[in-house]
Amino acid sequence: MDKFATTVEPMTHPRDFFGRDYADARRRFTEAAKAAGFTPERHLNSKGIGPKGEALSTEVVRIGPKQAEAVIFANSATHGVEGFCGSGVQVGWLANGLQRELPKNVALVLVHAINPYGFAHERRVNEDNVDLNRNFRDHTKPSPHNAAYAEVHPWLIPADWDGPAKKAADAEIARYTAARGERAFQAAVSTGQWEYPDGLFFGGRGPVWSNQLWRRLIREHAVGARRAVQLDFHTGLGAYGDCEVIFGVNKVVPADLARARAWWGKVTCTADGGSLSADVQGTNSGALQEELPGAETTAVALEYGVKPVSDTLGSLRADHWLYARGKVDSPLGREIKTYIRSAFYGETDDWKERIYAKGTEVLRQAIKGLQA
Repeated sequence: MDKFATTVEPMTHPRDFFGRDYADARRRFTEAAKAAGFTPERHLNSKGIGPKGEALSTEVVRIGPKQAEAVIFANSATHGVEGFCGSGVQVGWLANGLQRELPKNVALVLVHAINPYGFAHERRVNEDNVDLNRNFRDHTKPSPHNAAYAEVHPWLIPADWDGPAKKAADAEIARYTAARGERAFQAAVSTGQWEYPDGLFFGGRGPVWSNQLWRRLIREHAVGARRAVQLDFHTGLGAYGDCEVIFGVNKVVPADLARARAWWGKVTCTADGGSLSADVQGTNSGALQEELPGAETTAVALEYGVKPVSDTLGSLRADHWLYARGKVDSPLGREIKTYIRSAFYGETDDWKERIYAKGTEVLRQAIKGLQA
């Protein structure tokens, strides 16, 4: 039975908004929603279970009129382990009553843990080893071939993680980056690939559970709306606590990019190489465009920094190796799990303060932009 404490301690500081793990984050979100007068809608993940065999779910809270002219979606945990960030902001909004700032014609939909498996297991991928933000493509068409990824794939998941195979793979990566640059290596690895199911940034062979749920939520909450906004919370790129607002949709519409920059000021674009992120393919913002063809859509990712990109990619290599060839319940396994958590979750008070402050600023700027 799914139970939560009936007595909720008041949350007054951003540190109180961020969970210790998926279960704690989900509890905080549910309690904050109920304290604010909302009952989250629970969507059970029928494809994956938690590390202790527990059920996993995505919780959704809608605030605002049913027939709102504009709908703002705020998503957490698109990339599982990155969910601590967005969850903390969502909890803080509810605890601090940000919903009271919504105009009468605007609805806010909080999607908590759209990839609950990745959040619960503290992995970036879902239960199918799929990167959810590479999964939103037309799977009826042949999968793209990423030649750059194919070149580096043999070095990413070596036969061992603490022996000669790892050393040899690292030497190959060092030669590659020395010749072409770290940025080229990052792009080769992270743009997205659809040919190596055991590899990094695998986009899948079909729409995964979280993809299908996200599309259904868009249809349920925004069909009929004239305008739709998406704020998708991420971590892993940039300086500690800094936030890059990224326009990284599958199909760039110049008017949408101009609107985003008018609302939020400095907004980078992956398509023109101006972002810390590679120009990734198959992002979930594409679903907003596809499911709402007649609406004005404005979608951005909020990318917060934690560790240098070399550590970020290193932690992902380690995590993929662990689930492909290692043992999670081992000294090395526990060391790797600490590694990936630290690469995507800054657990200091100042980091949490900055994440919450910027997230709140961006929401308020979106509300203001919708009123223009």
